[in-house]
Amino acid sequence: MAVTGSSTDANGDQLLVSLKTPYENVVEVTGFTDSITGESTSCYYNKDFRWGIDGVTYSDWVQLTDSNLKALILNPANKFWIQYRYTQVGDCTLTFNSIALEIVTDGGVICKIPQIDCGGADGCSGALNLAFDCCGDTWNPYDISRAGQMYTQLSAMASNLFGFCVDYYKTKADQRSRDVILKEYSLFDVIKEGEIKIMVPDNELPTRDINFNPLMMDFPVQFEIHIVKSAFEAVFGIGSKPQMRDYLYFKQFMNRMYEVDAIAEADDFMYTGSYWRVSLVTYQQRTNVGFENTVEGDAAEASTEALVSNVEEKFRVERENEFKDVRKPNEYNTIGSQANDYVRRALNKKMTITEENVYNQWTIISKYHYALGTLADKTVGVKYRYKNGWSVTDNRAFTFWFRPQYKKPIGKNVLITQISNNAGNPMITTPGLPIGIDAINAGDWLAIRGTNSYNGIQPVASVDAATNTITLGIPYIDSIITNTAKFNKEVSNTFIQYDNDVVAPTSYVEFTYTTNWFIIKFNDTYYKYDLSKSSVSFLKGEWYAAVINLNQLAKQLSLFLYNTPELTGAINPDKTADLTNIYINTQTVPAISVPDDHTWKLLGCESDLTNIRIWSQPIEEDLQELILSQYVVKDSHLALLLDNASPELLLPTVSNPR
Repeated sequence: MAVTGSSTDANGDQLLVSLKTPYENVVEVTGFTDSITGESTSCYYNKDFRWGIDGVTYSDWVQLTDSNLKALILNPANKFWIQYRYTQVGDCTLTFNSIALEIVTDGGVICKIPQIDCGGADGCSGALNLAFDCCGDTWNPYDISRAGQMYTQLSAMASNLFGFCVDYYKTKADQRSRDVILKEYSLFDVIKEGEIKIMVPDNELPTRDINFNPLMMDFPVQFEIHIVKSAFEAVFGIGSKPQMRDYLYFKQFMNRMYEVDAIAEADDFMYTGSYWRVSLVTYQQRTNVGFENTVEGDAAEASTEALVSNVEEKFRVERENEFKDVRKPNEYNTIGSQANDYVRRALNKKMTITEENVYNQWTIISKYHYALGTLADKTVGVKYRYKNGWSVTDNRAFTFWFRPQYKKPIGKNVLITQISNNAGNPMITTPGLPIGIDAINAGDWLAIRGTNSYNGIQPVASVDAATNTITLGIPYIDSIITNTAKFNKEVSNTFIQYDNDVVAPTSYVEFTYTTNWFIIKFNDTYYKYDLSKSSVSFLKGEWYAAVINLNQLAKQLSLFLYNTPELTGAINPDKTADLTNIYINTQTVPAISVPDDHTWKLLGCESDLTNIRIWSQPIEEDLQELILSQYVVKDSHLALLLDNASPELLLPTVSNPR
């Protein structure tokens, strides 16, 4: 098995194809074309893609098809990044050649960018489009104007091709500060900011060596650049030139600011004077340099403030994030009494917190877990201090480990004799309702088959034992059934809920699982995942991990399920500690918002639960195993809620011995 360049030769080999620069102004993607060498009916690529707007956060992987590309909802104001994943099926040699998207821009056209080839032995080549007029009226051996024009054009062309792009801030002297004795001005105003290209002789940028002197240490303070006159005048006006107190920002490579110390006209070809020689020194903020009271002056002031803001403010967000990652307040502050528990607002004393090391090989995943089965069903076990929902632009991810402990996961089959309309909801009539452990109550879930419109898992709204009927919590559609229509109760575990915390609460978020289903509720909508279609069922006594990604940009709700291949505390180097992915499914969803200032809860059910996390960003598939295996979370600044099910620290109160 090997991947060489863009070629693969074994089943399971993967290629990841990424963009160097994003697409821009994209309104719609209508399709794609790619070129693959070596494909056949028995050996081919499975193709997936994911996309984003910043080149960092991407959607979950979906199949690469024209229909999935057309379904993307894009904003032309955002950049469009896309990655492709090609996975080989079968054993042969396949070579990826190219891929191209059919894109509609906000102008209704497909933009093509001309390229210049710099890979040849002779350097760069391309259509430079130089025109030379060789026909004069008379020959004058002393007329060098045409040669001078050509030299000026070549200088401008070289600057455009090889120049460094900088933000240049042009100043002018304040005439009110003129000193006729010293022949100078004491005050200057920044009048305009513009983007120009400059040349550095021999590309000798200043070194990073630190210079020491009796007063301070600093970087090298002086070096020379060249600015083509035509490029400078195109931005700041005909006749303008660099002068002292101008300053510029190198946004390529160096990320530094310099100011103009001196200028001179170059002694170039036949004294053409096509560029300025400019001496630069390290930039210093000066009280005698202000900003002109114009729109351009205000814009220059704002951009300057953004560049020269103090170090504390520049790195404030990064500093705060690093502080959170080191201190981990939303994780370590879990331990304490109720008043000092900064994660949990309330903890049910009847619920058992079990000390048990959960291993995946020699990696400790958890040390404690909530035994939710020690509480009655739907009884509140934990209330969290975190009380926020999210807006339609906020992403979320949820991760947790759970272990089913149900006594009887699936009830017996019950025949359906009739379906009727009960005030807009379907009502099922049976020959007789089950009793005992199989009894059905409001809030349970039924796995239905043999109907026209209600097959799958459905919630129970109410039960009438007198008439042997069950009303479902879904809209009525029709009454069509087969002679063998049946249902069975699936024991459900609703373990996480976000509601308004009243006696009969209105829930906005619910996570529920049965033996064969995983159900996510946002507001009034249930998103159901049929695990049986992937031959997955939750077994009693086994630990499982879940990742739920809500990507609002891509309009995706994804469920990932994992279990551990080995459960042991013994170190065995021949075994892997990788988690086993057993289920992946992504649904397309509308924009979802959940109101703030309500209560996140853990509810009693036949389940053990630990390592509950709520994240501010979706978790990429490649990072999920790492995140799920962390007992102590590394990226705490991305976590909104962290709960390792740690018990309260109950210490006796000690009075002052004095």
